[in-house]
Amino acid sequence: MQYQLLHAFYCGSLSVLFFMMKIRKASDDDYEAVRNLYYRITDGMLQMGLTNSWQHDVYPSQEFIKGAIASGTLYIGFLEDIPVSAMVLNREYNDGYERVVWPSDIPMADAMAIHALGVHTDYCGRGIAGEMTRFAISEARRNSARVLRLDVLEGNDVAEKVYVSAGFVYAGTVTMFYEDTGWVPFRLFECLL
Repeated sequence: MQYQLLHAFYCGSLSVLFFMMKIRKASDDDYEAVRNLYYRITDGMLQMGLTNSWQHDVYPSQEFIKGAIASGTLYIGFLEDIPVSAMVLNREYNDGYERVVWPSDIPMADAMAIHALGVHTDYCGRGIAGEMTRFAISEARRNSARVLRLDVLEGNDVAEKVYVSAGFVYAGTVTMFYEDTGWVPFRLFECLL
């Protein structure tokens, strides 16, 4: 299944640019493009000074990408057939999610989670992360989830703004372990569906 979203953004004081964003599940044929996209996203994070960020082949690892493609949970966002964004949407989550008192009190069995949502640095600031987030909300509803959850590395204010503007609410901060970051604080959010 493929979705097409007409999106507009302002460039300069008066001009409006329109673009058609397509979002679809990744296939085996997309592996190399997705891996390279995540490399570019990781490089961009480092250039922005996010030192506790993703690392090539650590997170997202090649195994993570291949597994998400195989399970049908990795989605790619395209602009004019160029892969500009990717994310994983599934029912898996870090152990730290169990240590949060979620505002909705909905059990994890009824939840889905967003992982590894990133946008190619050349396309940042165009609302792509927001489109991917809204798509994830729609897909989670379609998959009968009652809530969508995610974690954000503490200090990643840009990501938090995207999620809050899409309807997510802050649930708490928990120190969690990921291979790329080690043990560091993450802020957790949820969106009722």
